[in-house]
Amino acid sequence: MKKPYKFFLIILPAAILILFIALEILSYSAAEIFNKAMEKQEMLKGTITVEKIQATPFGEVTFEDFLWKDERGGTILEIPEGNFKVSIVDALTGNFNSASVQNLSLKHANISLNFDENMHVDFLRNSPDFKKVTQEMKQDSGDWEQKISRVNKSEDELKEIGEKRRRLQRSKIEKGWQNFELAGRRINLNLLLENCQFEIFYRERHYLLRNVKFETKIDTEDQMILKVRTGKFGGTIIGSGMNIRGKIDFKPEIPQCDLNISLNEVDPSSLGFGLNIKDKMTLNARFTGAISQPVGKGTVQMQELHIPGIDFENVAGDIHYEDATLNFKNVTADVYHGKLAAYGDYNIDTRYYNIYGHGENLKTYYALPNSHLHCDVDLDLEINSKGDAKNIFTSGSFHSGKGRYTLIFFDSLSGKFMTEYRDLHFYDVEINIGGYKIATDALSIVDKKLNLSPIKITNPDGELRSTHAQD
Repeated sequence: MKKPYKFFLIILPAAILILFIALEILSYSAAEIFNKAMEKQEMLKGTITVEKIQATPFGEVTFEDFLWKDERGGTILEIPEGNFKVSIVDALTGNFNSASVQNLSLKHANISLNFDENMHVDFLRNSPDFKKVTQEMKQDSGDWEQKISRVNKSEDELKEIGEKRRRLQRSKIEKGWQNFELAGRRINLNLLLENCQFEIFYRERHYLLRNVKFETKIDTEDQMILKVRTGKFGGTIIGSGMNIRGKIDFKPEIPQCDLNISLNEVDPSSLGFGLNIKDKMTLNARFTGAISQPVGKGTVQMQELHIPGIDFENVAGDIHYEDATLNFKNVTADVYHGKLAAYGDYNIDTRYYNIYGHGENLKTYYALPNSHLHCDVDLDLEINSKGDAKNIFTSGSFHSGKGRYTLIFFDSLSGKFMTEYRDLHFYDVEINIGGYKIATDALSIVDKKLNLSPIKITNPDGELRSTHAQD
């Protein structure tokens, strides 16, 4: 019993010493090990080099000036600095695989990604637009958020493209999600990206994200837990920040998602809601279900919304997303000390939208403070858009009870209105005083000043009694 015990006491320290020496040697030859590993790996096409790399005996590696070039010599990715932890066993045996890297942290990188119809990711060269605006993004200068243009198509074309892509996406994902695992390779990794700038392409949309912090724990045989926070974002949609938290479960045949997404201070004009509508909008939604066809439910909020002739405050409502359509319901707003209820829909592919609203007890005194018009108005409103600021059409009608215009008291006021682009027009306007009607088709509102000229007055029998022009 004593001999094995003594043997163990001698062998164990010796084994530990040999292992430590081996790890120390590995730390001094980290660059060589890294280069050999990069030559063997098949996940990243092209060549990968680093200018400076250091490693500890415990598998922790830091590097500077990572450079990834494609097979044609074009630069795909540059990373100024980063670090990772590698499996000690794999480092000693030289048996590197997709799960050898256990922790990876990258800083200050400019990353261009493309997502296909299956939501599989690919790395791309930085686009010319991205190269131009990257410095402005880092310095938060210029108008880099708006420097990505969108080519409009007809509604039918955009709907067909969107539906075709969704069909392809669903069928491909449902037939073989293992492609997401890089041809069956397992990834088990903690990933952290700090202060990175992102460019993302997806379904002919182009997004720019500034100051991205991306944290995820991913195991392709189990689930991915992620937490994302960004600074300003631009391109196809413009806003001040984005937050994503949740998970994707890979165990089902079709992976399931549960993600909470917040888009802060979105510029409605970037969504096609109107050239001059700059009032900020916040969207919060939870997306659940199959990753090939998620369903989202959440809320929309705006402190203010200004369209020609009407100002809204405290806009809030519910949203429902499914099959590229965003439905709004239970939307309420304060309008000139009255209330508005609304609903509508917005198509992600075409940017076409429709909004329908009904307002009650709107105070003309607050809507037109210098008009000498005093009454409460009920309003029906419809807004239709064909995807860009110059194709927005607003129409509706209004009706009031008793009121007063200067020293003239009336029983009711009614009419219809429409706006197209920046113009606001009224027609079929009538003011009832007893049995008399005061009518005009030339009512207009300019800088909140009411104009009613010329005015025609008819008696109860419908006979024209007089015509007046406002000075």
